[in-house]
Amino acid sequence: MNPTVLKLPANAKVAVVGGGVSGLTFAYFLSKLRPDIKVTIYESKDRCGGWIHSDLIQDRHGDTVMVEKGPRTLRGVSDGTVLIVETLRDLGKEDVVQYIASDSDANKKFLLDKSNVLTPVPQTILGGIKFMMGPLGKGFFTGLVGEPFRPAKTSDADESAQNLLRRRFGNDHLSRNVFSAIFHGIYAGDIKSLSAKRTLGKMVLMEKKNGSLMKTMINNVIKRYKSKDKIAVEKGLLSQRLKHFAEVTGRSEAELVSLSRRLKKYPMLGFKTGLECYPKTLYEYLTGLPNVDIRYERVNRIKPAESQDKVLIESGSAQNPSTFDHVRSTVNPDILADVVPFEALAKKLREVKANTVILVNFYLPNKDIIPTYHGFGYLVPQCNNNHENLLGVIFDSVIEQNFKPLFSKELAKNPEAKQYTKLTAMIGGHYLGNDGSRSIPSNSIIINSVKNALQNHLHINEQDLKDATWDVTVAKDCLPQYHVGYDDWLAEAVGMLQKNFSNNVSLGGMAFSSGPGVPTVIEDAFEGAYALANTKP
Repeated sequence: MNPTVLKLPANAKVAVVGGGVSGLTFAYFLSKLRPDIKVTIYESKDRCGGWIHSDLIQDRHGDTVMVEKGPRTLRGVSDGTVLIVETLRDLGKEDVVQYIASDSDANKKFLLDKSNVLTPVPQTILGGIKFMMGPLGKGFFTGLVGEPFRPAKTSDADESAQNLLRRRFGNDHLSRNVFSAIFHGIYAGDIKSLSAKRTLGKMVLMEKKNGSLMKTMINNVIKRYKSKDKIAVEKGLLSQRLKHFAEVTGRSEAELVSLSRRLKKYPMLGFKTGLECYPKTLYEYLTGLPNVDIRYERVNRIKPAESQDKVLIESGSAQNPSTFDHVRSTVNPDILADVVPFEALAKKLREVKANTVILVNFYLPNKDIIPTYHGFGYLVPQCNNNHENLLGVIFDSVIEQNFKPLFSKELAKNPEAKQYTKLTAMIGGHYLGNDGSRSIPSNSIIINSVKNALQNHLHINEQDLKDATWDVTVAKDCLPQYHVGYDDWLAEAVGMLQKNFSNNVSLGGMAFSSGPGVPTVIEDAFEGAYALANTKP
C-alpha cells in the first residue's frame, strides 16, 4: 500500500511509525535514495526489530545461548531475499549469510497425524504415494482425480480457504489434514476463516483461468515445453522491482540475476548470529546517519495539519506535535486505529484482528535427543486432537547444524563439535481466540503443556525435559489475520486513509503488504521508499 509518487521538497521530513523490520527497511532505503530527507522513527518498545528477536539467554549452567523468539529463516528465492542479501553485502555483513541445501536434513518437514505420529512431508513421487496411503492422505487421490471435472466457481466473491479446497477436491480431508497445518505455520490462523484470495491466491487465479487447478498445471507444462527458448530467455530477466533496485543502487542487472539464480537452489536462508542480524545491521547503520532520528516513544495521535499538505504527530509526553511532509505507518491496523482522529476510519481499521502466538524455547546441552526426527520441524493439522493448542515445533538445533556459508569459504564440519538439542514450540494462535477472549496461561502451565506434547510426539523422557532450559515469550497480536473479503477491506481502508490524509500517509507491515513473511514485507518497504524518493528534489 505504497503512496502515489509525491514531490517531496528538498530537506523534507518523513516519520516512520514502528521500528520493526518493515520500518527500518523503509527508513534505510529512503535515506539512501534521498539523503536530504530527515527521517524520524517512532518505536513504542525499548528495542527496534519488531517480532524478529534473536535473544541471548542463560542456560541452567550459566552458559549463554541464542534462541529465536520469532522468525528464524527466509525462503531462498524471492525479490525480498535478494534485497536482504544485497543490503547485508552493501553494509559489510555478507559473511553472516547462510543457506540450507535442498538435500539437507533441515529441509525435511513433518506433519503430526491423528495418532500423534510424525509423518514426513513427501519430497519424491514415491514419498507422495506413501503419504496418500497414510492417515493424512485420506481423500487426496480421489480429490486430485476428480478435480478437473468439478464445476468452477462463477462468482468473483471471496470465500474461506477451506471452502475453496472443499469445492476443488470434493472433501474437507485435504484442508483439515494438510493445509490447516500449513496455515498454522504461516498465519497461526484457522483455515475455516481465512481468505482464499489472500492466502491461496494462485489457486483462485488458476480456477478462474481454466476452471480447474489440474488443467491449469497441465497447460503450463505444455506451454513451457513448447516455449523452451523463450522461457530460458525470460529466466534471465529481472522483476520491475529489482530493476528499480539496480537503478538506484548501481548494481548491475547481471549480478542480481546471478544472485537470484543462486538463491533459487536453496529452500532457506539464515544468518550466523540469528535472523535479527538483519534489522540490527540496519539499526546500526541508521543510528550513524545525521538525518535519521530514532525515538523510543509511543505515538499518541496522527492527524492532518491545517495546511493539508503536512501531517502532525503527537508522541510521548511532548506538548507540541511534530510536523512531517509524509508519515509511513508500519504498525497493525488496530494500533493505527487508536491514533487516527477519524471515527469511521478507526472503525474500519479495527475490523482486522491479530492472533497471539506463545513461543516456548527449549535447550538441552551435550545431547541430541531427536536423532530419529532430524528435520526442520513439524506442524499440527486441525484433524489432530490437540489438547495443548500446539501449532508446531521447530527443530532449531538441526537447522543451525545444517547451515552452510553462502559467500565465505566452505568449512568442514567439526566431528568433535558438541551435540545439543534446541527446539521452539509454537502454541496459541486462533486457539486463543483472535478477539483476545481467552487469557494467556501462566508460564508454568504453558511449559507443562509443551512438555506433555514433546513426550507424546517426540518421546522425550522426563529427565531430559527436567534438565533442559525453558523460556517463554508471548508475542501478543503479532499476526494480523486475513479474513474473508480482506482485499475489499484493504481497498476501502486505504481509500479512507488517503481521503482523510491527502496521500500524505502510506502503509507498510504484514497487514498492508501483499502477503505474510519477512521477504514480502521487505519488498513492500523498498517499493514504498522508491515511490517517495523517485522524484528528486
